[in-house]
Amino acid sequence: MDWKITLSEPDITKAELKAVTDVVKSKWFTMGAVTIEFEKKFSEMLGVKHAFAVTNCTAALHIANLALNIQAGDEVIVPALTFVATANAVKYTGAEVVFADSVSGTDLTVSAESIEKAITKNTKAITIVHYAGFPCEMEKIMKVAKKHNLFVIEDCAHSSFGKCRIKNKIVSLGTIGDIGCFSFFSNKNMTTGEGGMIVTDNDMLAEKIKLLRSHGMTTLTYDRHKGHQSGYDVVALGYNYRIDEIRSALGIVQLSKVIKNNAKRRELYKYYYICLKNNKNVIFPFADFEIELSTPHIMPIIVKERCNEIKSALKNSGVQTSKHYDLIPNFTLYRKSRFASKVKYIDNIITLPLYPQLSKKNIKFICGIINDN
Repeated sequence: MDWKITLSEPDITKAELKAVTDVVKSKWFTMGAVTIEFEKKFSEMLGVKHAFAVTNCTAALHIANLALNIQAGDEVIVPALTFVATANAVKYTGAEVVFADSVSGTDLTVSAESIEKAITKNTKAITIVHYAGFPCEMEKIMKVAKKHNLFVIEDCAHSSFGKCRIKNKIVSLGTIGDIGCFSFFSNKNMTTGEGGMIVTDNDMLAEKIKLLRSHGMTTLTYDRHKGHQSGYDVVALGYNYRIDEIRSALGIVQLSKVIKNNAKRRELYKYYYICLKNNKNVIFPFADFEIELSTPHIMPIIVKERCNEIKSALKNSGVQTSKHYDLIPNFTLYRKSRFASKVKYIDNIITLPLYPQLSKKNIKFICGIINDN
C-alpha cells in the first residue's frame, strides 16, 4: 500500500552513503578499524567501560543471558509487553521464561511489584525493557534484584541514550543493570539496518561477551590481518554474532545525529499529547514522565472503545499504524505460562507514526481522525 504517512522512516543522508562507500573502497568488510571506532564512540557517549557491536539486539540479549550463565533449570523474568525476542533469548539457553506485568495503562513499562511477585527459588535474572523509550522504575527494580541476589539485563532496544533518575542522580539507561543491550534495527532511533550493541562495566563479563560474540576465539581476523597475532585458540562455545564494517560505518554517522533526533522525537511526542489529551477514549501513556530524559521510539496509545474502527479509519486515510505489542504469553509458543495482564485495555494498543521527519501538520491530521472516531 502507498501510505500517505508511514509508521517510521530512517534519517539517511549523503553522509551515510559516503561512509558506506568508504568501507567498500577500503576492501575490508568484516569487523575492523571502523567497528572499533564505532564501539569506542558508543561507549564514550553512553559512559560505559565496554561496548561490543553485534549483528542485532537479539544476539546481544542471547549473549547477555549466556554471559550470566543462564541455563536449563533457571528462570528469567521478562515483561509480557515486549517484542518476542526478549523472551526467545532466554529460551535459547534452555531456561524458563516467567512473565511480569506492566505498571498501568499510563506506564507500560514492567512493574517492579509484578517482578517481585514472580520470583521463585529458580529465578536467576530479570530482563527489563525501557518500553517506547521511557525508563522503567529502575530504582525499585534494582532494589528487588539486590534483595533476591538477581542479575539484571536492560533491553534498551527502544532507548538509545535515554536516562533516568536514581536517588536524584541522572544515569544512562543500559548502564544500571549488569548488561545493557541495544538495537539498531531500521525503525530505531539510530539505525544500521540490522545491528546491535551489548555493554557492561564489568570486566569479567566483558571478557565472556568478547568470546561469545565470535566463535569463542581468542583473537579476531582483524588482529591477524594487522599482524598482531599469528593464530588463535577456541576456549568457549561462541557464536557468529559479529557486525560488519558497513553497518559500523552507518552507526558512526547515526551516532552524530541521535541526540538531535531524540530531541525532535520528544517534541513530537509532546505535540501528540496536546492533540489527544482531551479525548476521553484515549489513554496516553507516559504523559507524566520526565520527557527530557526519555527517547520516544514509538507512539503508543490505548483506546478504550472502537479500536478496530479507529485503525480502519487511519488506514483508509493513508496512515500506517501498528501494535507494540501483542502480549508474548498470547503466542502459541508461550501459552503454557497462563499469564493474564491486569492492565485494562492493554490489548487495545495502537502505535501511531513517530520519526524525526514527521511534521506537526501530519500529527494534527492523524489526531483529527482519532478524535473524530
